Amino acid sequence: MVEPESIRTVATVTLALDELGPQTLDRLAALVAERLIEQRAAGAAPLLSTPEAAKAAGVHPETVRRAIKAGALRTAGYVGNRPRMRRTDVDAWIAGGAVGMDALITVSTPRARSPRLRRAGPPRRLGEALSSLLPEGRAAL
Repeated sequence: MVEPESIRTVATVTLALDELGPQTLDRLAALVAERLIEQRAAGAAPLLSTPEAAKAAGVHPETVRRAIKAGALRTAGYVGNRPRMRRTDVDAWIAGGAVGMDALITVSTPRARSPRLRRAGPPRRLGEALSSLLPEGRAAL
């Protein structure tokens, strides 16, 4: 994944290459080569996309998205708005098993309706209409 700062650095270096001497260019190439060797030695494995992580875990991609949102699955970064995960993080999430999955299950409870306010106006039911015609002391139908 290339970060915005890295792009600016590459653009700056590219523009300045004409001004650099051969020794500086050789030193720069050596530094880049050393850095690539260090990354490969450290096991810089490719990052997994959401569908790839879901396939590795044997779950639906939406489950992976929920795990990320719930904090059960760590992301290494984002490409645009798409998360990328390390294989080790996905394996750790899988090893967590049911504990990690239970946090993702949300029991949907029906929302309580707010009470409707009665509008002022003519009665809406026959019983209310008849009670409005009777004197106060008499029982309603």
